[in-house]
Amino acid sequence: MNDLHEIRRGALLALCQFDAGGDDDMASVRAGLAAVDVPPQLIDAAMALAEDAWGARTETDEATGPLMTEWPIHRQPRVDRSLIRLAAWEIRSKRTPPRVVIDEAVELAREFSTEDSPRFVNGVLDRYWHGLETPPPVEQLD
Repeated sequence: MNDLHEIRRGALLALCQFDAGGDDDMASVRAGLAAVDVPPQLIDAAMALAEDAWGARTETDEATGPLMTEWPIHRQPRVDRSLIRLAAWEIRSKRTPPRVVIDEAVELAREFSTEDSPRFVNGVLDRYWHGLETPPPVEQLD
């Protein structure tokens, strides 16, 4: 595995802990990442990514919610919800090409979530990404 994959993997695991109510004890979250074999030299980067995505969760949930009406955010598995939040934040940040971000999210869904999750995560993130690329409608003059 490459370092960026391991950073995303660690960020996903941290986001799941934050989502479970553990965002107030960062030392515990860091210890959890070390316990699941996130390389020690990557924990700071994973935590920074997770904290950025967690801080933007309200905006992300508002933007992605309409794309998944059949599975509202509160009904999604915690892993899927965290993956969508993480990847949507990364797409918005424009640090990594969106296709790479989506592919990574699908791989992490395969590793950590349900059989149907990779397809679900891919569909939501693809619609989200393409929605960002759509120019706003031109105002019509009467």
